[in-house]
Amino acid sequence: MFGFLKTKVHRTRHYVSVMAFAVVLVLLACLAWYYNTVTIVWEADTASVDTVAVSQFVRSNPIRLEIPALNLDTSFVLPLGLMPDQTVSVPDSYDQVGWYEGGATPGEIGPAVILGHVDSADGPAVFYPLGQLKVGEEIKITRADGTTAVFVVKKLKRYPQSNFPTLDVYGPTDTPTLRLVTCSGLFNKAKQQYSHNLVVFAELKE
Repeated sequence: MFGFLKTKVHRTRHYVSVMAFAVVLVLLACLAWYYNTVTIVWEADTASVDTVAVSQFVRSNPIRLEIPALNLDTSFVLPLGLMPDQTVSVPDSYDQVGWYEGGATPGEIGPAVILGHVDSADGPAVFYPLGQLKVGEEIKITRADGTTAVFVVKKLKRYPQSNFPTLDVYGPTDTPTLRLVTCSGLFNKAKQQYSHNLVVFAELKE
């Protein structure tokens, strides 16, 4: 069931509050070191190539997300940054998703993290069906440079928001990876938040 309660941010009855756990100074320093020491070589002509290999993706913001198995096709809000309290901002739309600009862009080496709401006061939101994904299914990300990064789902896991796996989601990886994050579990009306988060882990298709 869906309540009709409001929260302090964007009139949503929920938000991905786990980001309070996800952004800490040590992790940001780690990510900064990682991205400053990785060199990616561009060897493809993006004008003639739609989907390119692992080492051929350069930084380019995502503009479209497709999950064929869920009939999900949506666009991105402006890149998500940090709030004054060092938490990651959340999408201001229930029908679109947001990419955290502090990490890799989809297709680059490292984790690209995408957030989306699970529901709203009016009903299901963009990531409502995310839990139906299965291992082996594909996620397609169209990028601003015209290329498409295709990822394959490796696992889905639910975590208590009080014990979010920050390093598993935001920590450096030596290959291009993708994480989709939304709320899950029971909704606490008093706290205006969910008990868990659902994380989809995916890797760039070979």
